[in-house]
Order: sequence, then C-alpha cells, then structure tokens
Amino acid sequence: MQEALAVVRQELGPDAVVVQTRQVKVRRRLPWRRREFATEITARIEPADSPRTTRWESLASESPTSGDVRPVAAASAGAGDTSDAGSIGSRFASMDSLLSQYSRASRSTPHADIPDELFHLYAELIDSEVEDSDARELICELNQRRPEIPDEQLRSVLEDLVANRIQCCGPIQTTPGQRRVVALVGPTGVGKTTTIAKLAATLRLQQGVRTGLVTVDTYRVAAVEQLRTYAEIMDLPMKVVTSPREMREAVEELSHLDLVLIDTAGRSPRDELRIQELRSFLTEADVDEVHLVVSLASSIRSLQMIADRFRPVGASAMLLTKLDEAPAFGGILSAAMRVPLPISYFTTGQDVPDDIEPARSDRAASLLLRPDCDLSHADPAAR
Repeated sequence: MQEALAVVRQELGPDAVVVQTRQVKVRRRLPWRRREFATEITARIEPADSPRTTRWESLASESPTSGDVRPVAAASAGAGDTSDAGSIGSRFASMDSLLSQYSRASRSTPHADIPDELFHLYAELIDSEVEDSDARELICELNQRRPEIPDEQLRSVLEDLVANRIQCCGPIQTTPGQRRVVALVGPTGVGKTTTIAKLAATLRLQQGVRTGLVTVDTYRVAAVEQLRTYAEIMDLPMKVVTSPREMREAVEELSHLDLVLIDTAGRSPRDELRIQELRSFLTEADVDEVHLVVSLASSIRSLQMIADRFRPVGASAMLLTKLDEAPAFGGILSAAMRVPLPISYFTTGQDVPDDIEPARSDRAASLLLRPDCDLSHADPAAR
C-alpha cells in the first residue's frame, strides 16, 4: 500500500485524492501458480474541472504485502481516447458523477503535502480505510507538532490524535434500587438481539445487576424465541409486547429491577411509518437511554443515513457491531467524526457474553493503527 501510494503521489502530485482502495485477486491461467492479490487504488486529481482518474495495482502473493508496484492505467477522462489507457480509463467514466461530488466535498479540506517522514503513517491510515480527507487532516496536525516529537514517538502521538476524535460514552451504568430503562434500536441484520443477550449476561451474571428483558420484535418469531432462550438460561424475567400500551404495562411490572433492556424489531431506515411506531413504543417505556446499533461492516454513507433516519427515536449513543466482519477499522473513526453520537460498545463476534466490550477511544485507535490487535476476545482492560 505504501509503495502504491507513492506511485499515486509521483504521478498525480501531493493533492491527489484517494477515492477507493481494495484488495482484488489476480487471475492466473496456470492453476499451480500461487494465488496473488493486487492492491487497487483509485485516485483523482484536483481541480474537478480537469479530472483525471488513475488506477494502480500492487501485486502480492497470498498475504497482501508489498510487491511489484506498477501503474495499470493513467488516463484522461475526456471522450474519444482510442489508446489502451483511454480504453481502461473509460471504465471509470460511469463513476464521473460520483467522483465529481467527492471532489467538490473534498475541496473544503486542506490538502497539504505529506512529508516523506510521515508518508508511511499516511499510507497506514489509508490502508485501514480511513477517509482520505481525515487521513490528511491527521497527518497535517501531526506534522505541525513534529518538531517537538522524537521520531520514535510519532506513531504514539498519531494514536492520541485518532483517539481524541473518537468520543465514547462508556458502558451502561445502574444504581441499586433505581430502575434504568435502556433500548436498542437499528436496522435489520445488525445483531440487536444477540447484542442485548450479551449485555444482559455481562450485567446480570458478571456484575450482579437485577435485569429484565422486554421485546417488541414480534415481526420475527425466531428472534423472540432466541431471546426467550437466553432469558431462561440466565433466569431473567421477560415480557413480549405488541402495542405501546402493553409496553407501558410491561415496564411497570419490571419496576422492581435495576435495569430493563428493550429489544426492538429492526426497521428499514426508509420506512418512516415504522420508525414513528418505534418512537411511540419508546415514549411509553419512558426510556433513559437509546442505543443505535449499526454494523461496522456497513459503508460510512450507510451509517450516516441510518443515524439521520433514526434521529426521531432519540438515540443517545451508537453501538458498533461486527468489528470481526469489517475489512478494516477506519470505519470507527469515520463513524465517530460523521455521526453525532458517542460510541457505547463494540461487539467483536457471536459468542455470548464474551464478544462485547465497552467502547474506549484508545482501544479504537490501537485497532486502527496496530493490525496485530487481537479481536478473538473482548479487551480485558475495557471491562
């Protein structure tokens, strides 16, 4: 990645905007040849009125380490180009509208040149799928402080800069004798039911918090039965409700507990009627906290759209799931900088209750900048 970015920098200059990076397999005709991968970078030169889209591949075998770096295409976006480069460049013509929007948005961010001494850190940020504008902003700030920082401490300072941009609110807090009502909301398929089981197990079995469960997930019978099974294993009271009135009654019946966790049905962010229905349920429950559950495997554009559409339900925190399925951890930084909600928890797998941990900014920065961080178990320091 670092060598491929160096080619981008050499060919397009320091103001080139990295639009996309991805790992792709290289097809070979001979089956006994080792599998090889390519790091593909799509970059765009400024200004937008004279666009040029370029793609590079960095070949590597098996593990995506740096190998032979070579330009695959460097083509003008103009029409009528009959050269091979123009033919390849025409593949990206359909992206022109999207790239133009990206360029207009990125003009608001200063594109300072990346010093050679910091280029490897910039490349690591891009490799972790940090947005190009965010990566440049971080490196620019690091460069401003570089005269007072020993070279061996640059990475540590960069981690601090990343951590300072990730706001976390900490885990659910309870007080004995005072009921607290916490709801999980979000789109379908992000793991709300499994996450609520992890929270219940952690708080009840490990911390001794008197906990009850309420579910309004009546659209998926299997989800109700799944949560009921967890409730029986942990010996927790559970209520199933189908209307806002039943929600109010269920919460009142559990008023003797310290914590009531509410599992809700997944709603499409585009279904305003269902989201308003969800809001009425939560209003009757008189919730204290609403955690918006989103998958880190989703694109940052999807996360922004989900947060915007679920705003009417009064989300107070964001809970990031499926870190183990995300291709990289730069999405944590992007989500923190673009969604105006603090992060409460990370989930890192399917195991109940192990694969969940309270979100911490330093932990997120370590995941982003240290690929050797282990996600197989929750961070012990976070408990």
